[in-house]
Amino acid sequence: MTQNSPRVAVVDADRRVQQSIAEVLRVAGVEVIGTAGDVRTAMELVTSTQPTVLLLDPRLPDIDAGRALLSGLALGWPDLRLVLMGWTDERDGVAAELTFVSKTAPPEEFVAATMAACNC
Repeated sequence: MTQNSPRVAVVDADRRVQQSIAEVLRVAGVEVIGTAGDVRTAMELVTSTQPTVLLLDPRLPDIDAGRALLSGLALGWPDLRLVLMGWTDERDGVAAELTFVSKTAPPEEFVAATMAACNC
């Protein structure tokens, strides 16, 4: 890792997805500082660890919870970089300008999106 490497957290309702994406990032040399599976835990994680980038499935556990989390993050941590992920890019109006990575994407796409989000 370099001095400019991001500190990353992964937020997804499925623990297997959390672990898989975190491992892909770690293998690439990215510092993964934690994972979360719900809005409360995600907010606690961001508060306690101050990540640079958050990989987030905005449908946790549903789209309304994801919207609430995105709003809270934007207000409390305006410098936090977000990368949205999901099985399909159906955001229902949620942060259309944010980077999206399909959960079926090859591992290098998760790494590339993470690095691009923080300009690392």
